[in-house]
This record gives sequence, structure tokens and C-alpha cells, in this order.
Amino acid sequence: MRKNVYEIFDEFVKADTKQDKIEVLAKNWTPTLKLVLQLAYRPEVKWKYDSYPPNYKKPDTKPGISFASLETELKRLYRFQQGNETAEKLRPRRSEELLLMFLESLEPREADIVIGIFKKDLGVRGLTYKFIKENIPDIVS
Repeated sequence: MRKNVYEIFDEFVKADTKQDKIEVLAKNWTPTLKLVLQLAYRPEVKWKYDSYPPNYKKPDTKPGISFASLETELKRLYRFQQGNETAEKLRPRRSEELLLMFLESLEPREADIVIGIFKKDLGVRGLTYKFIKENIPDIVS
């Protein structure tokens, strides 16, 4: 059974050495993890948001029971990407409504990852642009 991305990040933080951290990513490598890292760390990818909408309420859903998952929903992030034709056509209010629905459909920790993608900082100790560039350079190039 595949782990959630946040579970992989938890394991990454607990790893003692750089090599251990690389191994955590390698043994849990999925298209979803790769895409999260690309969206967060590729310099050319810019986002319209960098924080939760003011009226966001964390759902009290238990892990694994949410309406959607990061794995299935990441493909919809284009709606919040600067320069994306579809995203640029959305009125600001509609864009924020879509973001709110998107985030509230996820588990809270997955929503945190989305905001981390927007901020270009996933909030995972040791998982930085520099770490990625040195150890998985194809992610950022």
C-alpha cells in the first residue's frame, strides 16, 4: 500500500543522514511525490496564492476518508498557476472559491502540502531546493 506524501515527509524528517533521506525518497518514489517536488521546487512554476484563503476551515476528516486525495487532485493545480491561460481567465473571487473547495476536499495535511507547493517551501526539515538540486537534479531542471 502506498503512503501518503505527508507520511513520506514524516519518514524523511526522521532519517538521520543525507543518504538515509535519499533512500526514503527512493523507496517511496511515485508519480505523485515527483509531481509535488516539481511543482514546489521548479523555479519557473509560479502560483497565484501563497496562503490559505481567509475562510478556509480544516475538515475534521480522519486520514483516508476525505472526499479527494492529493494523488487525484494535483492535476487541477493548473487553475492556480500564474501564466496559465485558464487560471488567468478566472475572476479573483471564482479562483478563491475553487481554491477553497479544492483545499477543503483534501485531508488537512494534504492541504498543507498544497500551500507548501504555493509557498515554494514544503515545510519539511531538510527537504529544500538545494537538497533536491544536489540529489535529484532532474526535478528542478
